[in-house]
Amino acid sequence: MNGRRRLIRGFVLAVAGLMCALCLGGLVDDATAQLRITHGIASGDVTPTGVVIWARASRAAQMMVEYVETTAPSWPPVRRLGPQVEVKADFTGKVLLDGLAPDARYVYWVRFVDPRDGSEVVSEAGQFRTAPAAGATRPLALVWWGDLGGQGYCRDPERGYAIFTEMARLNPDFAIGNGDTVYTDGTCPPTTTLRDHPRNALSTDPEVAFHQLVSAADPRWKTPAEVLAAYRAKWKYNLEDETFRRFRAQTPHYFQWDDHEVLNDWYPGETRIGTIRGTPDPRPITALSEPGRTTFFEFTPTRPDPAGRIYRSFAFGKLAQLFVLDVRSYRDDTIVPDGPGKSLDVRLRNGERRRLEGKAKTILGAEQREWLLQGLKDAQARGVVWKIVSTDDPLSSPSGSYQLFTPEGEMKPLYTVRDGWATGTKLNSDTDGNQDNPLGFESELRTILAFLKAEKITNVAWVATDVHYARFLQYEPAGDLAGLTFHEFIAGPANAGTGSPRPVSRTFGPVELYVRGQRSDPARPSFFNFGVIRIAADGTLTVEIRDAGGQIPNDDQSRRGTLTLTPAR
Repeated sequence: MNGRRRLIRGFVLAVAGLMCALCLGGLVDDATAQLRITHGIASGDVTPTGVVIWARASRAAQMMVEYVETTAPSWPPVRRLGPQVEVKADFTGKVLLDGLAPDARYVYWVRFVDPRDGSEVVSEAGQFRTAPAAGATRPLALVWWGDLGGQGYCRDPERGYAIFTEMARLNPDFAIGNGDTVYTDGTCPPTTTLRDHPRNALSTDPEVAFHQLVSAADPRWKTPAEVLAAYRAKWKYNLEDETFRRFRAQTPHYFQWDDHEVLNDWYPGETRIGTIRGTPDPRPITALSEPGRTTFFEFTPTRPDPAGRIYRSFAFGKLAQLFVLDVRSYRDDTIVPDGPGKSLDVRLRNGERRRLEGKAKTILGAEQREWLLQGLKDAQARGVVWKIVSTDDPLSSPSGSYQLFTPEGEMKPLYTVRDGWATGTKLNSDTDGNQDNPLGFESELRTILAFLKAEKITNVAWVATDVHYARFLQYEPAGDLAGLTFHEFIAGPANAGTGSPRPVSRTFGPVELYVRGQRSDPARPSFFNFGVIRIAADGTLTVEIRDAGGQIPNDDQSRRGTLTLTPAR
């Protein structure tokens, strides 16, 4: 049987490879192919009066959206003409609906029409609810998730990404796709060595089937067109999942990106991809970040921005304002020490010797930081109760995969390069409780927290994924930040390798209220999960961690994965 499987797999891959070789030069608009909607429909970036609708066709066609308000139905439906989807955007399209009623539920569907012969195709129905108007106190429910299809944990052949079914059961007002929506730099082999996930679905699209076996960041892709085709294929693989498509159609999303939409632990200043990774890849990171950004906007219902800006903010009446951050596009080099006067003599993974001079680092960039601070201040002045900041890297749970080494002699690791805000221990394997890592971006976080205290901004809750375990933290910083209290809620992975919780960075006084990660059972180590926030009309906030079965689990200390907070007045 094993020999037969290998033979079948080899045949499938050979065919897929042939098909992919034929198409890598760029997409072709096959006018003879049947016009189809290929990867579902989606809504996103919803406001009190507008929303973005997304879909993808199989070939060039005119996109249009039809919709009707269910609370005050009328017929015929409103029709909004959209773009002509073309090969240059991989036949993806978006339509911005505006002039909608606040706090109203709508049903919509997408129609593609071939302008040459009038043939058309119509999608299934989707739905969304517009945000409440300013000053309204309508209760809210949201979910947030991240980390989808990583470390070999891709689409299950029978159940797909079943966790989205559990999210849908809660009927949230909206969802936050917190980052790592795709692992463009990963692979999804049909068979794995994972004891609790032995198989992954093989795409029925020959090009996608080929690319699921090869990283989109692989230097074998030589031309920009080849790289872009590889990145698009990764998005298509995840969007072939029926449960994911259905959830996107029924629940408006606010998407942000993290590293795996481009490359693990990437930062804009990488002039040579292989330097910290110890690989021979000589390309600059822009060879991957540009197609990563292009495909992020192509495959998510994110409001187009002339500058390609991903960070943005959304108001939900008086109860909440959401700030969606981008901690990738504007950050300083992660290998630089955080703080003026600090310097390090180290070697990188490739053996290159460096003297690294420290600075007050930024993970947001000055413009985004000022936007965030002013937005938080304005929300407080308007009486908004909860300020929810969605950050694609946690605040005090250290992350990072690469190391800096001793400058001379044996290549002995000195520090793990911190990929997020947190500094914490020198190395990921440290168990002695030291907090001496000089990297991270905590100086900028201190600036933000000092602003919160000085401006008396209350009820700030940060949500994150990225580290592949769940954690609730209440912060009680000391010193010049004493008296400031805020919270952080971490969820994930939705469907990826589960991590073991690392010791927190103690800089800002985190108090752990819940933590759960990789399970001790070697046959079933995974803990797939997502986060839920409910805000009642009186401002009471309840947060939950839900597992793949939709249940609220306890952690190893028998603490239940839920917390209720009464807002400060």
